[in-house]
Amino acid sequence: MMGPNYKFACDKARYVLKKYNIKEVPTNLQIICEGLGLEYVELDDPNELDGALLEMNGIQVAMLNRAKSFIRGRFTLAHELAHIFLEHGKRDFYDAEVARELGEDIPENKKPAKEQEADAFASELLIPTEQLKKYQNELKNLEKVADIFKVSKQAMSIAISKFYSSARNFK
Repeated sequence: MMGPNYKFACDKARYVLKKYNIKEVPTNLQIICEGLGLEYVELDDPNELDGALLEMNGIQVAMLNRAKSFIRGRFTLAHELAHIFLEHGKRDFYDAEVARELGEDIPENKKPAKEQEADAFASELLIPTEQLKKYQNELKNLEKVADIFKVSKQAMSIAISKFYSSARNFK
């Protein structure tokens, strides 16, 4: 069994940003969804999912729920878009939302490889390294940059850590 290909996932996210001419943050997921021919819908229902790609009456729908954590919903939707762009066909069953509801906190390295790749894609899509460079002087203020990018503090913390660990970002 092959492990996740993080480089491929991040390169694909950068390709998507370029393809849809997204040069500002927060990343506009609606542009990507509409570019794929998906119906983009924002719900305001606390009883529904955070975000998802669904098929309703034969129509592919990208859903984001404003009644839940909008930030989590953005990551969920970006993660689901990853499965399309990374051409993940049949996937092992893994439902992060169900795992959270059951109180299971599954470490990233224990998730199936395709799920790890989708997380890497989502992270690069929502927190592009090139955009982080623009905010280099703000990176010590985690809450502020997380708000600018409309991502969780946890996701931003991971992105900043990866950013600082890569010497290529300091040219």
